[in-house]
Amino acid sequence: MPAEAKTIELPSGRVEALIGGDGPALVVLPHEFGWLGWEPLHEILAKRRRVIAISPPGFDQSERPAWLRNVPDLAALVGQALDTLGIGRATVLGLGFGGWVAAELAVRGPQRVDGLLLHAPMGIKPTSGEILDQFLVSSATYVELGFTSAEAFAACVPGGTEAHLDRWENNREMTTRIAWKPYMYNPALPHLLRGLHLPAVVTWGKADRIVPESCARAYAGALDGAVHRQLDAAGHAADLEIPAVLAEALLDHLDAPEARHRARLAG
Repeated sequence: MPAEAKTIELPSGRVEALIGGDGPALVVLPHEFGWLGWEPLHEILAKRRRVIAISPPGFDQSERPAWLRNVPDLAALVGQALDTLGIGRATVLGLGFGGWVAAELAVRGPQRVDGLLLHAPMGIKPTSGEILDQFLVSSATYVELGFTSAEAFAACVPGGTEAHLDRWENNREMTTRIAWKPYMYNPALPHLLRGLHLPAVVTWGKADRIVPESCARAYAGALDGAVHRQLDAAGHAADLEIPAVLAEALLDHLDAPEARHRARLAG
């Protein structure tokens, strides 16, 4: 299913997105290393949803505002991009760092979000273990650590490391600008999440070498009625390594929370 490349013009600069599929809107926000293009996960999700895969400002080919220095402001710009597209309310899927952006978008603009799907989300300080410091290793090594093995990394990254290295380096520089201190979390976020009442699913791969499970459990605990599921034989980049399994885990678990949410609103 082909995707349409869309340039969204904001006062802060252009934002790039890939859009494809039909059905309810599903906004997808990438890992800290960005997109590889229209990925297999997008293709699978687009069979059931209208997928809007956004490259946040400063990531991939989206323009970098010189003033941007924190994740809440990044999430605000993502919200402006959605408003410009006329998306209205949408389910938001965030992967890794994108999970943090999705959460900030939801707590600051709950009128835009009718459900959260988070895989291996950053943004909350771990209570056990720690989020891997990506700045201690090369960009290519960091992305490879997101997979269960070097072989899986090589099989899932089209064109190999050299085809993507410049983009990964750019994305790492942007991550440094906005998430260095404190590293990869917002101390206020768990408290703000408790004010949300919307369907939520949180997944985490058992072989994740970047984000500890305590982060995913903290999200599930802070979000009212969230479903938490561990994925066996999956790492941080489960969206690239096992996209069909991840898509099923996220979307198939969404229906029951939505029903509870509708019942709560009706009551």
